[in-house]
Amino acid sequence: MSNFEFLRKDKIKAIVKIQNLKTDEIYLLKSNDAVKSFKDERFKLDLGMHESSSLQKAYTDLGLELFIIEIDREVYSDESLDLLLLERTDYYKNNGFRFYE
Repeated sequence: MSNFEFLRKDKIKAIVKIQNLKTDEIYLLKSNDAVKSFKDERFKLDLGMHESSSLQKAYTDLGLELFIIEIDREVYSDESLDLLLLERTDYYKNNGFRFYE
């Protein structure tokens, strides 16, 4: 996320991506408030309590430096967050990315 996105007062509806820079594995989630989700995901990973055990293990083993948490795609007002998540998942699968479960 850029500094600008953290300064925005409105909620950013978006698909959030966590990416392992070493393996390129990714974890996608939909969010009605991307800034809050960014902070929540980082907090859970730092405390070792993320719901994805495979992501948590990789994060614990490799450390923060090898991960990016960012907005993958902001949702426009007329778009469905659920459909966009499916679209982005398909995009990454079709481009050879593996996913954390």
